[in-house]
Amino acid sequence: MNLGSVLSAMPGAAPVTGLASAWRWSPNPMFTFTAALSTDGRHNLQVNVRGRYDEALVAALLAHARAHDDTFVGKGRPLVAVGGFHHDGTEFDTVGAATAEVHGYHANDNPELSAVTYAVFPAYAGEISGRENEEEAWGRFRKMLQPNKLDRAEVPFVKMRYDNTRTRSMSKGDARGFAPLDTLVRELELLDGAPGSFVEWENRHGTVWRVDSTGDTLELTHDATREPVLPGQLHTVARTSVQ
Repeated sequence: MNLGSVLSAMPGAAPVTGLASAWRWSPNPMFTFTAALSTDGRHNLQVNVRGRYDEALVAALLAHARAHDDTFVGKGRPLVAVGGFHHDGTEFDTVGAATAEVHGYHANDNPELSAVTYAVFPAYAGEISGRENEEEAWGRFRKMLQPNKLDRAEVPFVKMRYDNTRTRSMSKGDARGFAPLDTLVRELELLDGAPGSFVEWENRHGTVWRVDSTGDTLELTHDATREPVLPGQLHTVARTSVQ
């Protein structure tokens, strides 16, 4: 397959200004797809955008991904964060890259193209660990991160489990699962006055925090230390822990 020929022949494809071997096309008014060849010319780096399109931002994402594609192309990791990104007018500081098993781009119309395509998207450092397995990467990419939006808010990496004796709410099983940061904050706020309850969570580095409610006090365990914590401190603890 001549990858350049395939991409440049997409219906309505046009070259991207300022980025070599890159093309943009719109399958419908809602979506804009932009693809660039990898450094080796054998892989497709593609940004899919829904809604507002910013060609300068997309070109910057692809240029950054291409400059660092040796960190993810062929490495076998389903979801990767490429740090060090900066573009004026946006707070994104990272470029995400996902494999075909995760993104599904071109899977129905051109499986051969899909297999060599990496989904590239704007991201934040606190969102991706790089240790996600395929199932976790699929869930993060398709259900939580909204990778096709150029104006999305940050979705920090949070894996948690909890049990609240007062609300009778709890997570399923013993493993920590992905959750929105707002869910973590809410469950921490509900610990006060719920003896025997706990919330345990993990950030992208694999660092674990836990807060237990004894009824009279709340106790925070982190880095093998256990200390009292005030209910009013938990909001800050949660948000700083996932940065």
